[in-house]
Amino acid sequence: MMHDVQSTAVDRFHLDDLPLEFKQRFEVVIDCLPDGQHLALPAVVARGTQPGKILLCVGAVHGDEYEGAIAIQDIYEELQTDAMQGSFLGIPVMNGPAFVGALREGVWDHLNLARVFPGSATGSPTLRIAHAFHQHLLPQADLLLDIHSGGNAYAIQHLSGYQLREGEVGRIQRQAAIAFGADVVWGTGGLPGRTLSSAGQLGIPAIYAEMRGEGRCRAGDLERAKQGIRNVLAYLGIIEGAYPAAPPSYLVEMPGPGTGHLQADHPSPTSGIFVPAVDVWDWVEAGQIIGQIRHPDGTVLAQVPSARSGRVLFLRTLPRVFAGDTVAFVLPVPKHPAEPVPG
Repeated sequence: MMHDVQSTAVDRFHLDDLPLEFKQRFEVVIDCLPDGQHLALPAVVARGTQPGKILLCVGAVHGDEYEGAIAIQDIYEELQTDAMQGSFLGIPVMNGPAFVGALREGVWDHLNLARVFPGSATGSPTLRIAHAFHQHLLPQADLLLDIHSGGNAYAIQHLSGYQLREGEVGRIQRQAAIAFGADVVWGTGGLPGRTLSSAGQLGIPAIYAEMRGEGRCRAGDLERAKQGIRNVLAYLGIIEGAYPAAPPSYLVEMPGPGTGHLQADHPSPTSGIFVPAVDVWDWVEAGQIIGQIRHPDGTVLAQVPSARSGRVLFLRTLPRVFAGDTVAFVLPVPKHPAEPVPG
């Protein structure tokens, strides 16, 4: 099968220069690697019959998260340019240096791409990817959708979210996150170094989504990701279609710095084997045992109690654990949506 790809330098990649009613795969070149190959982003573009909104959708910011990458590929294939108004720009694999190793961090510089935006034009490969995205690709978008998952080591509840912003940007983000169609919508005070914080610096609305993860791409999770992209395309008026406009039962907004940091909750007190006693989205009471850490000989080294009442949003499912690794994130929401949030 022929692989029809157009190669272009990232600083020359402009959607407005491309014709209408157009579909094309691109290699967007950032730099070269020591062996002479390109440090590049794979991109897919579909443009409609008329100019309109531009959705920038990215996957695999972490190299062990697959649902977003495959969903973007499938959506590109199904889009019909004669039924579109506006453009879809998809980057299935944002972090090639991590993807090749099936890791969260790049194999060459060991940096986490989701911690270094807006990057550096003179830095290591991960920093250069972040800089190219921030400087040349992100400014072309009307909305950013960044699809994540639990990766190799974790499972997470299906959700969409955003960093809390004021004014029109905040309104669009909230509406777009609801439109994605997840059962949980989570707005947080935000953290630096993310694609969403990069978009915030440019005044561009941005949302993210989480699929279950565990180093897999299950059919149900893939379909949720694809339907979410379709919903957001419809919200922007790029394609026709219905999408959720009413908030789901769980819409949670938590202002304050660091409120969305999943990897800062419930650190393992010691190294060993983590055996969870709960599952994702289970309700737990404060003090309830989330799981235990065992020595390889079976001795229980530590119990991990929940620091608060709420639902298990994020759970370590890779048993091997080092001291300090997060084993769970408990979201402080009521057991039933009509109840007040637990204090």
